[in-house]
Amino acid sequence: MKCAVSDFDRTLYIDSCISANNLNAIGAWQAAGNRFIIATGRNESSVRVFLEKYSIKPDALILNNGAILLDGTGKELFCRTIDDHTAREVLWYLHGLGEEGSGVSMRGGKVNVLSSSGATTQKTCDGQISIDQIHCLKEIVQIHRRRKDVPWIRELCARLNDRFPKISAYANVWNGDIVAKGVNKSAAVEWIARHWGGIDEIRVIGDSANDLQMIKDYNGATLRNGDSDVRAAASMIVEDVAEYLSMP
Repeated sequence: MKCAVSDFDRTLYIDSCISANNLNAIGAWQAAGNRFIIATGRNESSVRVFLEKYSIKPDALILNNGAILLDGTGKELFCRTIDDHTAREVLWYLHGLGEEGSGVSMRGGKVNVLSSSGATTQKTCDGQISIDQIHCLKEIVQIHRRRKDVPWIRELCARLNDRFPKISAYANVWNGDIVAKGVNKSAAVEWIARHWGGIDEIRVIGDSANDLQMIKDYNGATLRNGDSDVRAAASMIVEDVAEYLSMP
């Protein structure tokens, strides 16, 4: 049995669409007795919308850049949170950097922490709170910062990694994704390889910084639109997920 792990945004979901080629390839892959897993920086509710829309039934979901792993039925297999003190320190630090506000994904949902002026660049989620209310937040799996400025996001993540030793920050185009130190998609894939029996081959594919470690660890692939460092690390560059799944 083979197991394929695909990033979602810009890898499987491109230009606001999952192509028919990719959908057919996923169906054929699973029908042949193989497993298909989506690994994403999104939280569960955000990705479920697309799974229902496109009738995709992955065998597992790696969420929040590896902080949460769910099986195909939605049962939690593991969860790794940021410790409360560190999470609050990071949120206060981000609060002083601009008017974007921050997103906070928790084990049971997501809220937006508004800027001092009440603004946010985050998408609508389960609610909004002020920075003075963050002490109420528990079991934080990921903190999210968004600005349409790729160099700024990359610099932010570098500063966060230098300043806070208990977190890992990943630059994902316009998004800075912050998780507990050691959390990444590759670690979740390793958990699957260790705990699921009968896997003879693991394939991984992605395009951004949050995919880099699993691509290095599993000799994975990327697309032509992948980040330059990801393309440099990948074993091959393919047109789409369908091409990668169709390889012998």
